Amino acid sequence: MAKKDSLTYDLSAVIPDVDLQELYGWQVLDAKQVRAVVRVETTQGVFALKKVSHKPAKLQFLYEAQEHLWNNGFQTLSRFVKTLDGKPFVDLGDELLFVNTWLDGEEMDVKSPEHLREVVRLQARLHQASRGFKASVQASIKTRWAGWIERYEDQLNDIHVCYDRLKGHTPQTELETVFLETVEPMLELAEKGVELLKESPYQEVLYRERQLSGFVHGDFTYHNFIRSPEGVMQVIDFDYCAHELRAHDFARFMRKMLRRKEWSPEIAETILRTYHEVDPLHEDELHVLKAVLYFPQRYWRAVERGFLSHRYSPEGSVKKMRQEVAKLDEWKRCLDAFPTRL
Repeated sequence: MAKKDSLTYDLSAVIPDVDLQELYGWQVLDAKQVRAVVRVETTQGVFALKKVSHKPAKLQFLYEAQEHLWNNGFQTLSRFVKTLDGKPFVDLGDELLFVNTWLDGEEMDVKSPEHLREVVRLQARLHQASRGFKASVQASIKTRWAGWIERYEDQLNDIHVCYDRLKGHTPQTELETVFLETVEPMLELAEKGVELLKESPYQEVLYRERQLSGFVHGDFTYHNFIRSPEGVMQVIDFDYCAHELRAHDFARFMRKMLRRKEWSPEIAETILRTYHEVDPLHEDELHVLKAVLYFPQRYWRAVERGFLSHRYSPEGSVKKMRQEVAKLDEWKRCLDAFPTRL
């Protein structure tokens, strides 16, 4: 194995003037960039090293939230490794450095029904274990308990603003042409989603969830699941962890999976029942889930980033708008079959 002075990856480019042995008590034997982290082999095991621009209070919250999960029996996640003086991260000035235990394995296979059920059970167990969380005064909790009706109304308005600007005019670009070709059925879907959310028992669900004081992962998507060589599904990357309705977290996950499964009602039923077997869903939450799944989030994002913020290239927005409208019939059939109870 490589010596400390002959690493295959130059750690000094990432953490100049930082002595990991002084901080953590182990010597680095080798290092390698793996996506957003650096995998470091040391004399005391393998770890993931990461720098972030978070404020200390946010990273303290992420540390405390993950420890809360671990102490409540949800232990299929990486943990913060404390420094020798007991700190969960290192303040580098403009950035923070933290170290997690390294999880070996492969990403979730999105085509595998077995992997899908494992991940659904994982999310249900995480939501269960999150409840009763009380952060310390040093932690800053990201909170999204309320405001979703207003958020969807704002997003619906974004689509209307673009439509009002362009309708009745001859389109000048491919982006304008595709938008005008696709916008009306997507507006109908968005308006239905907002209507259903307003009619749903949203406030009752919100009150109950706030009383339970849980939190969500916030980015429950396939690249954040690692299946160990022993076959255990694990979750990584809690950067978007927040106080929020589990229905929103679950709906985001369902939307991503159902898009990949051509909005199959059978897959939707499998996801719902698998989750329900671990952490039962209330009937009022099913109403909220259905409303959230109605709203064409990905289409809105393509419109907003194509016309308003210009964060997507015109080609990128065109591609995403076409992809969403192509699935519209299957999408509607899936929502028509969405259960009202389990």
